[in-house]
Parts: sequence; structure tokens; C-alpha cells
Amino acid sequence: MRHLFLKIAVTSLVMASFAADAMAQKRGGTLRVAMNRNFNGFDTATNPTVFPTKLNVQRAIYEDLFGLDKDGKLIPKLGTSLKISSDQKTFTVTLRKGVKFSNDEPFTARAFADHFKRAMKATMVNFIKGQIGPVQDVVAIDDHTVEFRMSRPHAGFKAAITGPFQFFWVNAPEHAKSMGPFVAKLPVGTGPYMLDGWDQGVKLTLVRNPNYRYPEKQYLDKIVMPLIGREEARLNALKAGNLDLYITNSGKIAKLAEKDPSIDVFGQIDQGSGIVAFDISKPPLNDIRVRKALAHAVDRKVEVQAALGGVGGILATDWFGPKSKWYCGGKTNYPEYNPKKAKALLKDYGKPVKFKLAVLTFPVFLTGAQVYQSFWKRAGINVEIDPRPPGPSWVLPLLRGGFQSFFLGIGGALDPGFQAQNLHSKSGGNFFKFGHPEVDKALEATYPAFKDEAKRKAAFCHYVTTVIKHQPFLLRYHNTFYSVSKKYVKGPKMPVFKMSNLQEMWLDK
Repeated sequence: MRHLFLKIAVTSLVMASFAADAMAQKRGGTLRVAMNRNFNGFDTATNPTVFPTKLNVQRAIYEDLFGLDKDGKLIPKLGTSLKISSDQKTFTVTLRKGVKFSNDEPFTARAFADHFKRAMKATMVNFIKGQIGPVQDVVAIDDHTVEFRMSRPHAGFKAAITGPFQFFWVNAPEHAKSMGPFVAKLPVGTGPYMLDGWDQGVKLTLVRNPNYRYPEKQYLDKIVMPLIGREEARLNALKAGNLDLYITNSGKIAKLAEKDPSIDVFGQIDQGSGIVAFDISKPPLNDIRVRKALAHAVDRKVEVQAALGGVGGILATDWFGPKSKWYCGGKTNYPEYNPKKAKALLKDYGKPVKFKLAVLTFPVFLTGAQVYQSFWKRAGINVEIDPRPPGPSWVLPLLRGGFQSFFLGIGGALDPGFQAQNLHSKSGGNFFKFGHPEVDKALEATYPAFKDEAKRKAAFCHYVTTVIKHQPFLLRYHNTFYSVSKKYVKGPKMPVFKMSNLQEMWLDK
């Protein structure tokens, strides 16, 4: 590829170019950004999901409490100060005064307290608990002070407060109260943009929030997001001038896009991992010999080649990517490709192995599933692929334990504590129905308020190794997400945690 790997590697130079672009920011125009899937709503208290299309919309409508600079210091946003108790069980945030939601409601601590109460009554409460960890209560101390109270020490919570974490994207409380469940259809935040129109399954439109306190930073008049499902259709629309930007995880498409001199491609390796998850509560996946055999049977390099064109997939040995500070250096004893070992384990098991593998109907997932199916068949394992479109037919069975095995992603979390907690036997987000005293003990050893971050990392790497020993899922690869855009689109285009900063972009044409 002409420049793609350089753009992935030399992040500092890219950021420097963004700084130079900032000298010539232009105001006005409409940014057209393709969505790759439909979704049901935006309310993070009742309808949370983690795919990039939806997060990109929410990031423009809502705001974070804090950011972090390159030296790890707090950047005040909606929060102005943060106090953490010595036992890391109470996090007190002072909120910015004078902020208004886009509907003119004043921004106060009540927004967070009400948000938490609604989340704890939501249909997806177990998923939410799996996202936020041991948050026991959220209390408005006064109009501009909010306390997040934990049931145990939660060192990872600082990372959540200081980064793009959807649970802190809150709606205007009176609006949410009056709208009830329909607040998911009409979000009201404090961010630079607000929802102007939504033709579900067709497109949505964002316009400037008139109450945003930094109007000079609202460079775009509008952000219009049409739904374009197919990868090739999005690229063709971009080339034809009918689209300005989209995100993809297809290395093949990124290669094709970069051949066009009018297009920029930026890639970011996700620090999470794709996985094949198992429901281990029933045969045959409740037997460790079967799960280890499934791991040994697949040459994962073939999946990367087939699904991604050999571009952008780094084989995972643990769920922290190689550029993460939590990466365990590949020293987790993940099973290597070894068909002989797979067959020996299956022979020892002594029974036929047959199950269904559920996948979303995106080509990259379907191709990957076919690769696994092919390798497993060689080992004598009969697997039926169960394709599901995004939406209720995927989400509801996942929440209710309706799949035997399924493709899932362990996202590039802000802190390993958020990724790890869902494998505890008592976690509501434990879709694997997995529980083992050794794994629980290893996870609980990561809970104390460590003063030495190196010791905390060592505890987490021990935990990851313990999980892999019991193999409740197969690791696939660390994906790369690409921002593909016209060159006249300016601003921070490098995707971060699979997301774009649409609200900070502008057009130079």
C-alpha cells in the first residue's frame, strides 16, 4: 500500500499535521458520513451498544467529563476537578457551571444520578453492569458535585471518567423523564451538535447545538449520515463525490481506497481482540478438551488473509493489543495451530462434536466464520454457521444466552478492569456462562488499590493467562480500523477506540 502503514505507525507526525491544519480551520458546509448498520436509539442508560457508527453519533451529541493530555494530566471538559478516595471506592467530580443542554435545561449533577437510576431499571441492566463495573450508586451532592460510589476498589474507573466512555454521555434529565422510553429516539446532550432528523434505516442529520459554549469550534453546519450497508458501495459513493468519510475494518477496502489520489486513509490498531465466544454451560462446549481442540485446529493466519486481505490483522495472544500498555508480551500460553493436538483431544473426548456458530451478516465476519468452519471440519467437527443481521435478532439472543458460539469483540477498553470483569462467575455481563474458582480468584487479585501500576499489570496478565488456561473463548486477531475520507476533510481523522471525532472536523473545499 502506498502510504497506509506509514500513517498507522507515525501517529505523532499525523497529529502534528492536524495541528498545522488547525491554523486554517474553515466554518460551514455539510459532512456526509456513511453508517454501516441500523440501530434502535441513542440513550446510553437504556440502549447501550458499542459499535462505531452509533458511538460516532453520540460523541457529537454528548460530552466526556474529562480528557487526558499526552502526559496523563486531566483536561477539564464537563468536569472541572476529580477527587479519588484512598481506597478507590469514591470518585467525586466537580462539574462545570453555566452549561446548558441543547433544549435549554441547565446541566447539573442530577443528570448523572437520574441516568444511573434509569440504567439500573433497563432491560439491558446486566450488559450495563458489565460495562461500568462495581458502580453501586451515583449521588448528586449538590447541583455541581456528583459522587460515583463503588462496592469495591475500582482503579479502572479513573480511565472511564477521563476518556470516551458511553455511560457518562447523559441526557437532559427533565427531557428524559418526560420522554420515558422514547428518549432513545430523541437524545438531548451538551455537545456541539444535536439530532435534527432521523429517518430510521435511511439517514440521520445533526445540526449545531445553539447552546454550545464554544460556537467557534462548531465548524460544520451539518453532519448527514446515510445508511450504506455494503463496503464497496461506500467506497464507490466516496469516489463519486456523494460521501465524504466512513470507517471500515476491511483491509481490502483500505487498499483499494488508497489508490485514489483524492482519498486519505488512516489506520489505528484496536487494542482489543476479536473472539469466538462459547456458551460453556452445555455439551459439547462445556468440556475443556473440546475448547482446546477448537483452538488448536484453526490456522488464524488464513482468516486474516481471507477476511482482511492479509492487511491489518495481528494475531492475538491476549486481549490487549501490542501497542497497549497492558499487553502481556505474548506470554499467555495461547494454543498454537496444531491439528494433531486437536485430533488427539477430540479422540480423548470420544463423542461427536457439533454446534452452531452465530455471526453478523458482514462479509468480514462471514468469511472469518467460513474459515473456522473449514478448519474444524478437517478435524472432524461439524459446525453450522448461523448468520444474523444486526439488530434484535442478534442482540436479544446474545443477552438471553441463545447462542452456542458466536463472534464477538473484546473492545479496546480504557482499562483492563472493564474487559476482565465480565468473566467473573457472578458478572451479569458473563455471556459465556463461564465460572471457575481459579479464574474468579485471579480476577479478585486485581481489585486492590495498587500503588504500583507494574504490580497491577502483573496481576492482570496472570489473570489473562488463567482465563486462557480454561479457554472460554478463542482469540482471533487485533483488528485495524480505517478512516477513509476525501482529502478536503480536515481535522482529527485517525480513529480512536474505533471512533471518529466527527464533531471536530471541517471541510476545506
